[in-house]
Amino acid sequence: MAGDSPFDLYQEVLKYRLGDEVRNITTPILITEPEDEQFWPGQSQALYDLLPGPRELVKFTAAEGANRHCEPMGLAVRDARVFDWLDRHLTA
Repeated sequence: MAGDSPFDLYQEVLKYRLGDEVRNITTPILITEPEDEQFWPGQSQALYDLLPGPRELVKFTAAEGANRHCEPMGLAVRDARVFDWLDRHLTA
């Protein structure tokens, strides 16, 4: 990557796109989908639909106070669901 600026990094990251390789992902995956997603609405469901392996789509709502990108006002709700999912999948 040329340069050390945040702008250069951002420009490099813009080149990355998920394509057909998504169909090869077989590890369990948790995908979050907040209401009012402002940066990539619909992409959580689109990714979920493409994945062949075990997956879970967890929706967050405004009624829970957990809407918008990264659920900024519902961190406890989000964290509880993510850690519960991890506990189910990482417990021997």
